[in-house]
Amino acid sequence: MKKKVVITLISIAGVIAITSGSLAVFLPVTHSFDKSLIKRSENYNVALIENDEFTTLAKVDNEGNPTDDVFKIIGFTDTHLDTYRKYGTITLEMMIRNIVRERPDLVIFDGDTITSSFNGRRAKQLANIMTELGVYWTAVLGNHEGDNVWSVSRKKMLQIYKKSPFCLVDTKTKYTSDGDEVYGFGNQVINILNKDNKIRQSLYLLDSGAWMSKEDLIKYSNELGTKNGSNYDYIKPSQIKWYKDNVSKINAINGGGVKSIMFGHVPLPEFSDAYDSLVGEDNIPSYGVKNEQGDSIQFGLRREAVSSSNHNSGMFDSIIEHSSTQAYVAGHDHINNFITDYKGVKLGYCESSGYSSYNVVTRGLEKDLIKGYSIFNIDKLGELEWLNIKNADIWPELQDDILKTYK
Repeated sequence: MKKKVVITLISIAGVIAITSGSLAVFLPVTHSFDKSLIKRSENYNVALIENDEFTTLAKVDNEGNPTDDVFKIIGFTDTHLDTYRKYGTITLEMMIRNIVRERPDLVIFDGDTITSSFNGRRAKQLANIMTELGVYWTAVLGNHEGDNVWSVSRKKMLQIYKKSPFCLVDTKTKYTSDGDEVYGFGNQVINILNKDNKIRQSLYLLDSGAWMSKEDLIKYSNELGTKNGSNYDYIKPSQIKWYKDNVSKINAINGGGVKSIMFGHVPLPEFSDAYDSLVGEDNIPSYGVKNEQGDSIQFGLRREAVSSSNHNSGMFDSIIEHSSTQAYVAGHDHINNFITDYKGVKLGYCESSGYSSYNVVTRGLEKDLIKGYSIFNIDKLGELEWLNIKNADIWPELQDDILKTYK
């Protein structure tokens, strides 16, 4: 009898152990990280100026008056905080280190931030970390937010972020001047003031979608049939109209032309046109060398094909037409990091930031970890300095331990 009881207890214990192990695998994943890395900047001097239409930020002095000091934005893209626990921990810790080191005025996540299944808790974790860091932040959506059957929706993701008191994400539905609803979630304008309370820079954040709809695939079948690649989504006509409306409105408010930067996850088709027109047959750029049109490559390389939509909706043409946007910042292509000057506009990539993204895990490129962040410095006149920075250059002492996690 005792033997049967012992066997039964052992069996029950085994079932509990197996069940616990299974739950550990399938329960929503958050990442353990060194919380001592979080340090608030003691001299964070950015004011949020609320109004009904636009989010407005200003660098301020000790009395709260706007200044002309350089406004620094740090950009992260493709963090892919997913179910790879150890890689997510590395990503979070490097992100925190870089924010603490750079002391930015604003943080922008340029898409594919929280991915994979059961990701609501990870979204809350990121929001809590940003709250503890005490810096204003916002985010655009990539193609992988909400693409998993067990993922929270794209709309819900932004609502979770919004609970952070420092999060500037705009969850309101937008409308064009014609009264049409604007496609997507989180489309937003952030204005940055100078000391004279004039707008020195506008930031446009656009939801570039995920995949083209079945209707679009049919509608643009002739166009798509002539091209290689995937059918990634694109910036929609309603978003372009909304962009045009706001450029005109902000120019009128400011009494003159206002420079702007656009952040969208999926690159525009012109990224390929720009790079192709500026490299020779050997595909090696000559940095800063202008061609006959005055275009040049400023930084980085194209290490994989540009994964833009196969449909060109005309966003770049509208940028050229309205002479406001001086840069379009993309993510999406994890090992591309080039920046071009093309037709008077900088087209380029935010430095990819995630350690569990493809090309690292799935393609075994861990020895060539090209991970980091971008800095966007805006001076009092709205001029832009764009720097792509690699973690390996800033934190060389950490690289050996990071590489060991892939063995």
